[in-house]
Amino acid sequence: MLKVAILDDYQNVAQQFVDLEKLSGKYEFKVFSEPFADEADTLEQLADFEALLIMRERTPMTKNIIDNLNKLKLQAVLEIIQLILKLQKKEKL
Repeated sequence: MLKVAILDDYQNVAQQFVDLEKLSGKYEFKVFSEPFADEADTLEQLADFEALLIMRERTPMTKNIIDNLNKLKLQAVLEIIQLILKLQKKEKL
């Protein structure tokens, strides 16, 4: 089962967009609504995750963090994905 961390969901809206329970057979989700105390806290809390879905830019993803999250396979910034989808939609008009 892929462990997925959803970061920076300070408005607690992730579950409004995706039915996390429906995906729970393949993925194990944990939503982080509060900021991490510092880089060491970030590394400690994210150490076991294989994927990061970043909803906002609040958590800095430094080279040190990326290099030291040994299990990390995927990192996606949802704001960028949303922007790309909006741009693609405009191109079709």
